[in-house]
Amino acid sequence: MKTLLSAAGALLVATTAVHALQIDYPALWEKGTPFHVFLENVKARQDQWKPRFADAAIDAASLAEAKALPARRRILAVAEDKCSDSAWALPYIAKLAAAAPEKLEVRVIGRAEGSRIQAEHLTPDGRLATPTIIVLDENNRYIGGWVERPTELQKWYLENKPKVTQGALYEHVNKWYTEDAGRSTIREMLVILGRDAAEGK
Repeated sequence: MKTLLSAAGALLVATTAVHALQIDYPALWEKGTPFHVFLENVKARQDQWKPRFADAAIDAASLAEAKALPARRRILAVAEDKCSDSAWALPYIAKLAAAAPEKLEVRVIGRAEGSRIQAEHLTPDGRLATPTIIVLDENNRYIGGWVERPTELQKWYLENKPKVTQGALYEHVNKWYTEDAGRSTIREMLVILGRDAAEGK
């Protein structure tokens, strides 16, 4: 009997733990700040956020792909204005959304609200990071996630972090971002945006 009770107790704890990990995407979306409001209120890195959004150029093929999406998509970003990677990624994603408002909308939440999303989308080296960006369908069902920086840059960063000084590391990162001009971020986001909710986890 004790064994059965122990097993039942363990199952209850496990079930509760799984339930606790469930993320209420509709509630988080409702709490999210529309990107244009977020942009108006950035305090850190204003010289990066605002010019990048203003100057971001979305190529015709990417815009056409966004406009051809089969349904509306909601982009929920866990981001901070002081985060350099957020300031590199989000302005381009938001510019794509602004160019295809009939298909895309972007909202932003902070770490406090988005920590569970971050915990479900760790970096390859196991960190919680900003930005962590998830895509939802119009019914707030999960489609996919994107974390911190484009794949090519992330690979270089993780391989070289132990080898070079922090100054040299971020000099390369900024040079890469500048030359890429958001193209890799948009390309990787479009792959996720094109998925169906059933393909998400």
